[in-house]
Amino acid sequence: MQSSSSTSDPRIPSRDTCVTRYVLERYANETPDKVFAVFEDGEEWTYKELITKVRDLAGGLASEGVDRGDHVAVWMFDSKEAILTFMAINYLGAVFVPLNTAFKGAVLEHVLNVSDARHMVVHGQLIERLASIDVARIEHLIHVGPSTAPAILRQIDYLALTHTNQTPPDLEAPIEPWDTQSIIFTSGTTGPSKGVLSSYLHIFTNAGPETWHFVTGEDRFLINMPIFHIGGMGVIFVMLCRGGSIAMMNAFNTETFWPFVRQSQTTAFFLLGVMTTFLLKQPPADNDKDHNVRVAFMVPLTETCTEFHERFGIDVYTIFNMTEISDRKSVV
Repeated sequence: MQSSSSTSDPRIPSRDTCVTRYVLERYANETPDKVFAVFEDGEEWTYKELITKVRDLAGGLASEGVDRGDHVAVWMFDSKEAILTFMAINYLGAVFVPLNTAFKGAVLEHVLNVSDARHMVVHGQLIERLASIDVARIEHLIHVGPSTAPAILRQIDYLALTHTNQTPPDLEAPIEPWDTQSIIFTSGTTGPSKGVLSSYLHIFTNAGPETWHFVTGEDRFLINMPIFHIGGMGVIFVMLCRGGSIAMMNAFNTETFWPFVRQSQTTAFFLLGVMTTFLLKQPPADNDKDHNVRVAFMVPLTETCTEFHERFGIDVYTIFNMTEISDRKSVV
């Protein structure tokens, strides 16, 4: 395990603090039995189980030609497979390039071209959208789940890649904090979506211990936003770097939100847009404060924050950030 960076700059954290491969190895060694992830179906992954699953998939991806530095497009809904894909790509030193699952047509063509990816991991339900567009450099599809789309390109079953018994290759040189970890596409509100190259250090400081000092390794953060969004993949990554844990919802749902928050023992979550309003419109209940949540982030912050705090007994914060920058401002 490579634990230190090849720099004397004290501002640069060690590899096992902010680089996915070495962070995984660190906590698999230090806290193998600690739970990293809990899911709606009741399944849980410890750090030891997590690195085993990640290495299995990384070996399979490598056997199909995914190499260090490759850009790998990932077009998936939030799921266990999405988490493993994200981490397995980084484990190889490759670049995670998630795509919005709403993309289609010319927009999808644009991001595929910009991604410069040859490999694509895609949910089976989305493949049919690729049939009528130029897929740029994409050579084959690694599909998750069944598809009724006509056969295009070479298709590989995701599940099969997790059972190849292939060991991830050794690296000729360590992955550094300044190496590119991901390319996150902007929303495209003022023009075509831009692909933002983010290093491990960029994503780490985005919501790291200096900016989010009130979230610790003892917290369990709810993932209720898509993994193609910085609010989804970024939180997964920074909780991994803290040695903390996550709870993943398949999608935000007002009916199942609080039951899952309680069941999963979530201590922090993120509410975007009207999510806060939807939760406040639910009828008040005697158990509104019966949970473990300490911190809620609201973006944007509105006058509903006071009502939310008083009703649910949760400290409310807001942040200002862009995909392109890693300076988050937090306000109570």
